[in-house]
Amino acid sequence: MFFWYNRNVKSSRLTTSAAHLKGRRVLLVGLGLHGGGEATVRWLASIGATIRVTDMKTVADLAPTLRRLRSISFQRVLGKHDEAGVRWAQAVIQNPGVPETAPEIRFAKKLGRPIYNEASLFVTDFPGTLIGVTGTRGKTTTTLLLGAIIKRWHRDTIISGNVREVAMLDLLPKSSAATLAVLELSSYQLERLPVPNRAMHVAVMTNLKVDHLNRHGTMKKYADIKYNLFRGQSATDVAVLHANDPYCRRAATVTPAKKVWYGRMLPASQSGYTVIHGWVVERRGRTLTRLCRRSDFGPAGEHNTDNLLAAVAAARALDIPLAIIRQTVQSFAGVPYRQEIVRTWRGHRFINDTAATSPDGALAALHVFRRGVFIVGGTDKDLDMKPFAITLAKRRRSFVTLPGTATEKLLNALPRPARSLVHQTTSMQEAVTVAMDIARSGEDIVLSPGAASFGLFKHEFDRGDAFTRCVKNLR
Repeated sequence: MFFWYNRNVKSSRLTTSAAHLKGRRVLLVGLGLHGGGEATVRWLASIGATIRVTDMKTVADLAPTLRRLRSISFQRVLGKHDEAGVRWAQAVIQNPGVPETAPEIRFAKKLGRPIYNEASLFVTDFPGTLIGVTGTRGKTTTTLLLGAIIKRWHRDTIISGNVREVAMLDLLPKSSAATLAVLELSSYQLERLPVPNRAMHVAVMTNLKVDHLNRHGTMKKYADIKYNLFRGQSATDVAVLHANDPYCRRAATVTPAKKVWYGRMLPASQSGYTVIHGWVVERRGRTLTRLCRRSDFGPAGEHNTDNLLAAVAAARALDIPLAIIRQTVQSFAGVPYRQEIVRTWRGHRFINDTAATSPDGALAALHVFRRGVFIVGGTDKDLDMKPFAITLAKRRRSFVTLPGTATEKLLNALPRPARSLVHQTTSMQEAVTVAMDIARSGEDIVLSPGAASFGLFKHEFDRGDAFTRCVKNLR
């Protein structure tokens, strides 16, 4: 077995997060409901920090998180901004859901306070091998498939990052130099990376599409933050990149790491990983090695073919035996909330694709589920809804909308003749009921919003859970 075994940690004299924050006054900006803030509080308590938490959500909003933290002593300022807490703090931790424009973060920068997030804390203290995955679409599927392959090969593997209910800092105490960490990292988490002397040993980028402009402002800034995954790598590290994505090709200029390329349309002269005649193949010069059949991998769609290629390419870069890769690919069941079939009832399949929070994500679902009624819409992220609107119109099939600012943009972008296809609803229950009413025999009913969820739901998973509840209550 081949490992790097913490090759990037060059000296035991390097200061860790735990050593730096022990006994210090630390302000956590954003507690949240996803578990990351909760794990941060537990970790801070374990290292002996004095903790203060602030969040714009109220005590009632945060009740589930606060209930799980009731045994830990910490100050809290909820339902409002906490500038006094920034003055009090010797260090600030920024929850990924908190933007750079938040008053506390801006004030912390003004005062020169050190600012961390959960990813930078984890990466600084993690003693083992770091494998990071990012991208706009496909990063969760790629992370979980790659993580499953690696875990089958090496039991001491953790899968975390932007993975729901698996907080990085909860896993840190269980890690050693022999541990491999497979991390899905969003642009929000990458804002505080790279950490000096803690580069990714293997860095994977699936693609980059227009998204999160409400947070980052421009595609240039969004891409630059994503490239933090590759910064700090050395020539002995590995960068796994989508050959057909222009932003991935540009990422190759950011890192001196060894490049491993993949893609469904991999140039014939390019070594790497692609699909030929239904087989996932490894091309090295003129030599082709069949790795597994594309049909062995359950999740459908061209985008999932790319996810499969990315995971296989990274696994091969780690010298994982082909038999282990094949076994894992064949047994991989897919990812909850991403084109997940939650029920078949009266001839209709109900698909939960709530994680499609951008138009590109929903367009991928439209290509996979060509027959069916789509439930779309939600909150705007400063994204162009026109291509999504035009594709919906060309289908000439009725669709259902949930309320929100993105829905308004979508409806305004629809060609006038297509506006008769729209069925506007105000709740998930109503959306599912209307979708059932207008669905033809055997058609799928697909929740693939193409927008964020805030306003009507706490987050996209809350939206997906609401859909699943409504569907499972159908009688």
